[in-house]
Amino acid sequence: MKLKIGNPATGSDFFPREGVRSRLLRALARDHVAFVGPRRTGKTSILKNIAQNPPQGTAAVFLDLEKFSTVPEWLNALLVPTKALITGPETKGWLAGSGKTAKSLLGRIEKLEVLGNGITLTPDRSNPDAWRTLADEFQKLLNEADLPVYFLLDEFPWYLGHLARKHTAEEVEAVLNWFRSARQELAGGQTRFLVTGSIGLEGLLRRIGLSPTANDFDTIEIPPLTDEEALDFLMQLSEGEEIPLNESAGRRILKLMGANWPILLELFMSELQDKELKKSPSMPELKELYEVRMVRGSRNKYCQEMFNRLSKDELFSSTERRIALETLKLLTTQPVVGGSDLESIHSKVVPDANVRSMTGDELGFVIDTLRHDGYLLRRSDGQYQFASNILRDYWIHRTA
Repeated sequence: MKLKIGNPATGSDFFPREGVRSRLLRALARDHVAFVGPRRTGKTSILKNIAQNPPQGTAAVFLDLEKFSTVPEWLNALLVPTKALITGPETKGWLAGSGKTAKSLLGRIEKLEVLGNGITLTPDRSNPDAWRTLADEFQKLLNEADLPVYFLLDEFPWYLGHLARKHTAEEVEAVLNWFRSARQELAGGQTRFLVTGSIGLEGLLRRIGLSPTANDFDTIEIPPLTDEEALDFLMQLSEGEEIPLNESAGRRILKLMGANWPILLELFMSELQDKELKKSPSMPELKELYEVRMVRGSRNKYCQEMFNRLSKDELFSSTERRIALETLKLLTTQPVVGGSDLESIHSKVVPDANVRSMTGDELGFVIDTLRHDGYLLRRSDGQYQFASNILRDYWIHRTA
């Protein structure tokens, strides 16, 4: 394995996570899936692996929705691989077994392509629902074909965010309602949709005042690597990059970082690589590297992005952001926070009890978002702490 920082790991650089992959595929065999977890924790790499190596008898299509900003763009991006699948040799076998023919379905797709070419890809305020006919016909095609296909839609909240900036909340809600209806219509067949980022989606819907139209997914959370997986990950990187590292030093790295996300471990290994050591690092060398290069160095884009992300409007309102920042600030001076601490923070940010009562879910929403977005870890005793040592120490460094 080679270090892969910044881009999804694929091919021989992908660290197989068979447990997560198997769980996703079992869920997709049953229902549509939301694959959730903090940013940059390996979701995209796993989806690309499934797309390249789908289960026998199925096909998988990966789409990065971050680059789309209109409904026709998204629908056409779904239509192109569907057409390719219908003309493929495996698909002809699936269709023959169901009594359908590729010829009849291709005729339907040609009509859909005509419909799609007639829809402008720029915002059209005069006819915001121009996409609906194409969408409904595409849904009917999927129902009729009943292909064993998994559409893996990465960064779905980003796509909806682009739509929300160009259209009204009602128009975005119409898209979500159609997508939910399509999932329900396909639930009894073999075609499945998987979306990533439903945590961000919940916050987006809340901000633009929409009802939860994405709560019908079977939700699968990506976990960190186990200690043994993480140690194996470090050893494979050590071998692939010729970085001297023994098992004892590897376990010390895991203890220092406090969270076994691949991106964090790769960052540490990249710093270790730059030292050009001739033998495995000593414990003092690892501690110094952690404190000087990981916490205070410029390469740690993960913590930097997490820190800067809270200043943007994509997660919280201004009041919610203050609650979030005060919570994390408190955790730089004490190891855990509990219910009374959080209530005190809420009272400090929103002193008027009547106002707090009118926004009763505000505090809970902030804490849930911080937890699911990778900032906080909920302990077995119900209290909260930073989700990793490196994030805690970075926060102390930036706010001291």
